[in-house]
Amino acid sequence: MNFKALFFASLIANAALGIYAFRKPATPEAPPVTQAPSEPAAAPKEKTATKTRTVTQSITNVVTRTFNWQAVESPDYKEYIANLRSVGCPEETIRDIILADVNKLYDQKKKLARGTPKKFEFWKPGNPWMASADPETIDKLRAIDEERLAFLRTLGIEPDFKQQAAQMFNPFETMMDFLPDEKKAQVMKLFTDMQTKMAKASKDGQPDGREYQKAQKEMEATVKQILSPEEAFQFEMRFSMTANSLRQQTAGFEPSEQEFTSIYKLRKTYDDEFSMMNFGDESEAERKKRAEAEKQVNLQIKELLGDARYADYEMSKDWQFQQMYRAAKRADLGTAEARQVWDMKKVAEDQVAKLRNNRELTTEQRNTALASIQQETEKSVKGVLGEKGWEQFSRGNNNYWLRNLNPQPRPAPPAPTTATAK
Repeated sequence: MNFKALFFASLIANAALGIYAFRKPATPEAPPVTQAPSEPAAAPKEKTATKTRTVTQSITNVVTRTFNWQAVESPDYKEYIANLRSVGCPEETIRDIILADVNKLYDQKKKLARGTPKKFEFWKPGNPWMASADPETIDKLRAIDEERLAFLRTLGIEPDFKQQAAQMFNPFETMMDFLPDEKKAQVMKLFTDMQTKMAKASKDGQPDGREYQKAQKEMEATVKQILSPEEAFQFEMRFSMTANSLRQQTAGFEPSEQEFTSIYKLRKTYDDEFSMMNFGDESEAERKKRAEAEKQVNLQIKELLGDARYADYEMSKDWQFQQMYRAAKRADLGTAEARQVWDMKKVAEDQVAKLRNNRELTTEQRNTALASIQQETEKSVKGVLGEKGWEQFSRGNNNYWLRNLNPQPRPAPPAPTTATAK
């Protein structure tokens, strides 16, 4: 059981009388033993009257039975608590012992409910924290936790907030599935250290990009010291800023593991020199250097992927496509529908560009044609996305490009009024 060593020390200090209650002599007390002192090495030659002295020494042999947990432990938790109280155990310590024991019992139930965890697919787009959460498994774990809380309350124990928070779903467990437990603990400490450094680097709530980058690099350097090369690489693919950014930017691209890994290696080299945290806080010379480096890395990615897949990669990074993709996902649709809307956008915008460049059309003819393109495109988008998808797509600025096919002129501001004197 957890806390046994701590409890034993506490028990010695705080419950000496309780321990004494369990002490018994192992054998009957021995009777007194009479012993004669040994003769001196050299007796004096003078004849003197001597007396023989008899010394009586009582020796009591009392064997104390060593305290052990069998004296208080019981499979019945209520009886277990009563036994702990009977030996003078403090209430706070009793609570800690029972909590640890019950939590351990229910942790085993949770482990069985999780089953064999599936491999964390770091190359999948989106938020890795949410991707590691399986709704069905979370429901099972929540039910087990509710059972745990109900059982503790029958024992008169109400867990505090920290203990309840510790039982919540932890995505780190899934994301760090490639590490043994002892290394997981080391990595978690590194995260805490980095968090502290980043907090210090935020002045008045404003993050210092260069200090953030420094803290990130220091952590990655330490990770490489405590993990094997393969473990360090797996760590980067899950937690580095480059990997997180790439996952967010590739919605709809759906890279394979090999594609993601290859692109990551090219992007990581670029990001190490031109941190995303410093974007917008650079000199003119630094901006030009960044732009040229980005151009080169994109050429390398294009060569790696080929023309067709590179076109998909570029499409996935466009914020308007990302809005289409998210709207489709929220409507239980997929990448195929988002791509269809994207293709409609390109066709409609090409048609609009030709109309606006056609000088032979009158303003009225042009506006009529633009309105027709907008209406037809809107109808086609609704047909692909359906009612639910269209409702999602119409929110905010998602359909800005569609409205912009035939922008309506802004109404003229009202004429100012002047007060007339009577």
